[in-house]
Amino acid sequence: MTLNLTQMNKQDFQRFLDLATVNFAKDKVKNGSWKEETALDQSKAAFQSLLPEGEKTETNYLKNIVLNEQVIGYIWYSINVKQEPNYAYLYEILIYPEHRGHGYGKEAMSVCIKEINELGIEDVLLHVFGHNQGALKLYQQLGFEITDYNLKVRSARFK
Repeated sequence: MTLNLTQMNKQDFQRFLDLATVNFAKDKVKNGSWKEETALDQSKAAFQSLLPEGEKTETNYLKNIVLNEQVIGYIWYSINVKQEPNYAYLYEILIYPEHRGHGYGKEAMSVCIKEINELGIEDVLLHVFGHNQGALKLYQQLGFEITDYNLKVRSARFK
């Protein structure tokens, strides 16, 4: 398998943004954080806040996941240089549905973390939605450890 990461250009970034904002909105609705009617707008605002200069936003690395010269997904991480020690935050990884189940996500994560290490960064953090148990399993296989839990209950349950 010849899998590597390449820098996104403007077109790649727009494709990434179109997919990522919709996926994030759906996840936030699914976990009960946002209402469906406003979720897409909230998602677009969140991405605009995090990536104000698009694919050229400083300290952000927006990469295509490429297999045999074909883009099969994307990965986005940022290096936090405002705190000591510096760390990388993995915001997004997506393997296109037709390429899932072949180990490409795990391989892309490994390549990404190696790249981060080569930048001199030791710690990599990420967030996973509670309903995404497949991703949690993958991250744990790669050696990620759970550092926090956020829990939620509907107060109406206690009427």
